[in-house]
Amino acid sequence: MGEHRKLRGEGGTDLWSYQTYAPLELRPDDIFSSFITGRGLFWARTDKGLLSILPQKHAVGYNIGYSGGGPHALAAYLTQIARNDGGTTPAGTRYEDAHPAIVAWTQSSAADRGTNELTLSDLQAMLES
Repeated sequence: MGEHRKLRGEGGTDLWSYQTYAPLELRPDDIFSSFITGRGLFWARTDKGLLSILPQKHAVGYNIGYSGGGPHALAAYLTQIARNDGGTTPAGTRYEDAHPAIVAWTQSSAADRGTNELTLSDLQAMLES
């Protein structure tokens, strides 16, 4: 959700502020089927075909396409989902629990281009590499 206020910043540009609300985990009966990203948005598709904002813990931002905390946090969460066979996975997985192959994908420029969808089996295959 974005809020636009007609304030002028340096150079006469508008100032924006954003607040993001995300669930801390998928609904209890949902099974993760795939991860979808596009234009900075991160989604989970369930086995029932429903889309949900990817669960995220407060102050742990996800991102892709560079080597930093956002891609590492995302990789840690996706690693945990793959290890849990898509079952209930609360957000907030520790960075050091991220699998190196998933970290490499989230940090790659390929992850940052267009819309991508990785299935649960795609993520699990990364764990085996």
